[in-house]
Parts: sequence; structure tokens; C-alpha cells
Amino acid sequence: MPTRRPVYTRAALLATALAVAASVNGAAAQAKHSRARAVSVSDSIAAAVDSLGRDPNGVVIERSAVQQGPQTVAAGATVNGSIASWHGPLDVRGTVTGNAVALGGDVVVHTGGTVRGDAVALGGHVQLDGGTVQGEMRSLSALTVGPLARTIPRTPAQATKRSLSLSVGWYLVLAVIGLFAALFARGNLETIAERIRDDFSRSFLYGVVGQIALLPALVVGIVALCITVIGILLIPFAIVGFVLGGAGALALGFLAMSYVTGEAAMRWRGAVSAYAPPPVVQFLFIGLSLYFVLWMIGGLLSWAGWLGAVLRLIAAMVTWVAVTVGFGATLTSRGGTRAPGGRVPPPQVPPPASDASWQTPTPVSGVAAARRPTPPPRSIQH
Repeated sequence: MPTRRPVYTRAALLATALAVAASVNGAAAQAKHSRARAVSVSDSIAAAVDSLGRDPNGVVIERSAVQQGPQTVAAGATVNGSIASWHGPLDVRGTVTGNAVALGGDVVVHTGGTVRGDAVALGGHVQLDGGTVQGEMRSLSALTVGPLARTIPRTPAQATKRSLSLSVGWYLVLAVIGLFAALFARGNLETIAERIRDDFSRSFLYGVVGQIALLPALVVGIVALCITVIGILLIPFAIVGFVLGGAGALALGFLAMSYVTGEAAMRWRGAVSAYAPPPVVQFLFIGLSLYFVLWMIGGLLSWAGWLGAVLRLIAAMVTWVAVTVGFGATLTSRGGTRAPGGRVPPPQVPPPASDASWQTPTPVSGVAAARRPTPPPRSIQH
């Protein structure tokens, strides 16, 4: 009489069969995805090569000459024909009889390296590190014809470098403007900062409304100038003046907000004296540096995918709030000419003179210095 297998044995066999089937299906799906990705990359490379050949600033290369990732021509080696890299640098230390091309990277010709054709970098730069390029050297930021008439996606290193360069550039520009504002418009800067401290929410609301009204105000101004012939001639100057005025108000407001931010940071550290005058330049640069750090962090992590995008979004939102609040305070204070409460800021009063400052400092034209009058001595009665 045949014996029956236990139930748990059959269940184990069924589970094993299902696991094997799932693993086979997963492997098949992964292989299918890899093949689809390889086909997509191959199609992108073919389209880039075709567009590069038709571009007037491009160069003709064979599809078979393009390899994914960084490529290197070793010292003493010779490549007969052209060589190209896709999304990676191309380092030439030997000899290339054709063209050397980097699609989304740099072409670096090192000492002892020779390129007998052209050296072209799309989305990168051609660098001579002691080598020789007998043809032309071209660094293209984008293609001008074909389906890939756009910039080749940057590598993580290039994206990070670009983000950091933009952050440093804007910081330097704002630092120079802030220095001039602290030296020549300190009263306006402090008045706008006082407005921000007194009513932050109202300044933000006015800033939002002001930003929305910028374009309609420009359109209304242009329409008003179109009424007369002289006004039509003044339209280009009015547009330039309006843009410069709006940019100046935004910049002045952001600098005032940076001043308030730097002051708050120093107060939090307990480094602000209630008796000494506020160091405007110091507070201003501290605030600018704090906003700059946010952008630097986002730029350094631009390679980190969604994390870098989130950090850059946070930096953009914080900066926008600062610009909006400062712009609203600039509008409500009329460019820093009206303090909170409608009063005009008092003029800068020079410090009181010393007790001896009334005297003539130096005899002029033979006139002796005046003497300080002294009260007559009191008589002493016996």
C-alpha cells in the first residue's frame, strides 16, 4: 500500500516551486530592464553622434568609437581613427590619429599625448596638459541642430561645480553691493531693518503683493507713455529704469534682511552690546554668509539626487522669504526714507565735541589762540 507524503512536505515543495518561479521571473524582468536601458543608451548615443555630425561646430565620428564612461588612451598607445567618451572624461596620453570627443565630459590631452584631428568637448572643456592637438579645439555647451539641440546632461562633478560657482558668484556680487549700501546708504538700510523688526508679517504681505504687481505696473507705465509721441520715445529708457529700480529695491531689501539675520545670530550668541553702536557691516556679512551656507550645502550635494534637490529647494524658499520680507519693508518705508510710525529718520548727528574744541586750534595769520574765560576769583572775607 503506497504511503502518502505528509501535508507539510507538499507545502514545502509548492513554496520552493513558487520561490524558484518568482526568482526566474525577477531575473527575467531585470534582464529585460537592463536590455531596455542598454537600447535607450545606445539610441541616445546614436542620436548624439548624428546631431554632432550635422552641427556646424561639431565633428564627424563613428558610432563604434563611442564608449560609455571615462576613457583613457594610455601613454605609448595609438588609436587608429577617432575615440569618444559618453558621460565621462577622455584622457589622452598616447596618440589619436582621428578626432578626440567627449560627450558630457572633458577632453584632457596630457604630456606626451597627441590628437591629430580635432578635440571637441560637448558639455565640458578641452584642456591641454602638456599635450598637442593638431586640429581645432572646441568646447560646446549645447548643440544647435538635430534632435539633441540641447545641453548634454552634466555629470555629478560638473553639476556640483556649476552650483558652487553660481553660489560664490552671487555671494560676491551681493557682498560688494552690501558694502556700498553700508557705507553710503546706512540710514536707509537701518530704517528698512527697523521696519522688518517691527512688523515682519506685514512686510512679507506687502512684499508678495509688490512682486505680483511689478509686471502690471510696468505694463501700465508703458501704456501711459504711449499716449504721446515723446512718451513713446522714452519707453526704452523707462523700461530700463523700472527694471533697475525694481532690482535695486529687491537687493536693498534682501541686504536689510541679511542685516537683521546677522544681528539676530549675534544676539543669540550674546555678542551684541546694548551700549555700543551696531556694527552694520559685520551684521550684514554674517547674514549674507548664513544664506550662502544654505546654497553651498545644496550645491555640494547636487549629486545626491532627491536629497540635493530638497536642500536646494529649502535654500530657495528661505531666500525667497528673505527677499520678499525685505522688499515689502522697502516699499512700506519708501526706500528707507520713512521710519515706522510715519516719522522721518533723524539725521546723523556728529558726536559731541570735547570741552577744549571751542578754542582756536592753531594761530592763523599771527592771531593767538583764544583763552578760555575763567570766572573772577571770589574774595575771601575775614
